[in-house]
Amino acid sequence: MGRKVFISVLGTGLYGKCRYTREVDGFESNDTCFIQSATMQYLRVNDWSEDDLGLFLLTDSARKENWNKSITQRYDSKAKQYVEYEGLESLIGKAHLPIAIKDLSIPDGNTEKEIWEIFTSTFNELCDGDELYFDVTHAFRFLPMLILVLCDYAKFLKNVTIKSITYGNYEARKENNKAPIIDLLSLSQLQDWTFAAGQYLDNGSVNRLVSLCEQEFKPILKETKGGDEAAQKLRAFATKLSDVVEERKACRGMDIIKSSSFRGLKQSAENLEQTFIDAFNPIFEKIKTSLVSFDENENVRNGFSAAVWCYDNGLFQQSATILQEFVVSFFCLRHEIRIDDEDKREIINKAFNIKFKSISENGWEIADEKREKLKEVLSDELFDNKTLVDGFNNLTEVRNDFNHSGMRSRRKPMTPQDIKKNIKKCICAFGVVLFNIKIE
Repeated sequence: MGRKVFISVLGTGLYGKCRYTREVDGFESNDTCFIQSATMQYLRVNDWSEDDLGLFLLTDSARKENWNKSITQRYDSKAKQYVEYEGLESLIGKAHLPIAIKDLSIPDGNTEKEIWEIFTSTFNELCDGDELYFDVTHAFRFLPMLILVLCDYAKFLKNVTIKSITYGNYEARKENNKAPIIDLLSLSQLQDWTFAAGQYLDNGSVNRLVSLCEQEFKPILKETKGGDEAAQKLRAFATKLSDVVEERKACRGMDIIKSSSFRGLKQSAENLEQTFIDAFNPIFEKIKTSLVSFDENENVRNGFSAAVWCYDNGLFQQSATILQEFVVSFFCLRHEIRIDDEDKREIINKAFNIKFKSISENGWEIADEKREKLKEVLSDELFDNKTLVDGFNNLTEVRNDFNHSGMRSRRKPMTPQDIKKNIKKCICAFGVVLFNIKIE
């Protein structure tokens, strides 16, 4: 388990005392000049361990004006006099916190080079698996953006978890001299959800979305003993989406055509009226929009839609496999053959081969009990469509090339570009021939 790491930037201002509060949590700090002190109270740093860390980022000016133990007074320009004042280093020392305290010198950030120095030096202080708690109250100019980028960077390279991002709004204090601590963690969470949704929409990867849903609903379910309806709906949506994607990735043709998992997904999507943060809702709406090409009822055309989806998401082997088996299933239903009858599906494959190679009846290699059905299938006017027949044969070549990893001595292996081009050509052709639709 990683450390807990509190990270804060210290400014140079002369800070007045107030009590910081989080009304939603019933928290109120002691009187303090420093938001860092209040935030550490709020985070219950006293319950942390000696392995944990408080990291304070200090410019030379901040160290001189607000950090050093030697500070006993500062000039108040409004009162035009010196006032008693104690540095944050001294206050932290008096608190006898159980964690390690480190003051990290940073440049002022007046140039791109200095900004990158701040980024790198802060990142280098982090360890794999750390839990990060940011206070951005005095994060001047570019630092809030830098911290959000640093969060994503560290999540990827050091597997850190962002547990808290807070801001003490001193200017919003009330007549009772209380100022709110504002929770900004949702901004980082929104980045996570946006990235995860992008992964799904761009390449069909649902793992990150499922992981985020797990993080979102587990604490709520634990707290409410499974009774939180919104969390239950989010869990159902994540589970069903994962089921549907796994069916496509694993080429589960019967499941795709029967559409029971998709039916459950559509229902859970309809039930998911809103998420926990309003800004998340358009993300989920975009995911829902990606589902419109599928029929929630049993429909062989779902196989075609799944093949298109796999192609669009870079799953080219799955696309070729599902696409060809969908065509076989299409003709099985057209000629009253059960689509799950493996023995009878051979008739459709034979028909395509006979048409492509113009094999006379004397050359048909098929059992006598299937011959009449084969004649019936071959009389189908769609088998006179050369584009359809050539496309089916082309898919056979693509699948064989995939299955043998291009390691066939009698044929030149296809390039990745050739494979993608051939599959797309077949998708477009079958869309027009079988459904009279154009696929861009």
